Amino acid sequence: MNEKIIDTFKKNLVTLRKRYGCTSKQLSELIGCDSSYISKVENGRIVPSLDKLIAIANFFEMNFTDLFKD
Repeated sequence: MNEKIIDTFKKNLVTLRKRYGCTSKQLSELIGCDSSYISKVENGRIVPSLDKLIAIANFFEMNFTDLFKD
């Protein structure tokens, strides 16, 4: 993925997670990942796989492509 898309995704993820009032640990566990998974994604240490993107989008009740929109 290109850097701008990744940065937009990370920003959107943080915004949505805070809007829903959950910690990165809570969201990680809710989508079935290691407790530090979302933190690693938000800090750019890992890029989520398609199945994890879909799980994140489903949690926020949105299409996963919306996670990448400005």
